[in-house]
Amino acid sequence: MASISSLSDACRELLLDASVVVNLNATGYADRILSALPIDVLVPKPVIKELENGAQNGHQDATDLADLLDRRIVSEAKLVAGAQSEFIALTAGSAISTLGDGEAATIACAHATGAWAAIDERKARRICRERYKPVTVVSTVDILAHGHVENALSHDEMSKAVLAALEVANMHVHPHHLNWVINWIDETMLHRCKSLPRAVRDGRARAAKTAS
Repeated sequence: MASISSLSDACRELLLDASVVVNLNATGYADRILSALPIDVLVPKPVIKELENGAQNGHQDATDLADLLDRRIVSEAKLVAGAQSEFIALTAGSAISTLGDGEAATIACAHATGAWAAIDERKARRICRERYKPVTVVSTVDILAHGHVENALSHDEMSKAVLAALEVANMHVHPHHLNWVINWIDETMLHRCKSLPRAVRDGRARAAKTAS
């Protein structure tokens, strides 16, 4: 299966937003996935705080992330001086033009340091595209589809990882990644993936792809 990942050798540092951390944790293979990347993976401090706040609602992502930090699979990224003003600009103002602290920190740090940003949420990606054109944005699927990650997991493990990210974390899948994703999922399981388009979940997209 040809890789459709947008991650390339041009990426030296990758900043993870909270939604991407949650998706990767849900796969059950976050440590192996991130260790396989030939890239320094960073998590902004506000993202860590956001996940710690989620622990109050019973979420385990802060604990899972702490393990990755302790094992130095990922590193904490602090808001450098050049990122602080952009962080404030992204979190202050009307709801339509502002973001949560985690997303804002990811974009602000990427803008200030030249790192790439891994973000799945549509609004954050749109704002980044409109206001920070030099920042390269990738998604969870780009990470999963990276050639080194595909080599690190067996076929069965990748299938389980993709299904879990969809079913447990409701991973968002962008249209150009749909074929890659559904190729990893048994068609009898698609109905369980609520974040996929209805046409995919009820099998019409798979049938149309097969017919073509």
